[in-house]
Amino acid sequence: MIVLVQTKLMKELAVLVVTTIRLSKGFQAWKDMVHSVGDKMKEHGMTFVFAGTQKDDDSMLHTVIHFESEEHLKSFSEDEELTRLRVEAGAIVETGTFTPITDEAFINYPIVLNLR
Repeated sequence: MIVLVQTKLMKELAVLVVTTIRLSKGFQAWKDMVHSVGDKMKEHGMTFVFAGTQKDDDSMLHTVIHFESEEHLKSFSEDEELTRLRVEAGAIVETGTFTPITDEAFINYPIVLNLR
């Protein structure tokens, strides 16, 4: 079941998900792929709220992704070309988890964090 989140900045219902996935080539290869597919991300209405690997394990990726709508989430999940690019960048797609977050969630409270 997909849980929808209503954001104040949007008129549509949005979907917020937490994911994990194993990487065979480490974070940098995956990050380079993400930066090369900005147009695809826009097409799928997706924004990474957070993406990073565990401090002690560069092969374990955790993300929080915002999708503009359930339809955008569906288009992402059905994009065979993007799946191929993810696999080429080291994503072991069969290890992935995809957890919808409740509409009670919040981010950046009480301040916006800068990791650098």
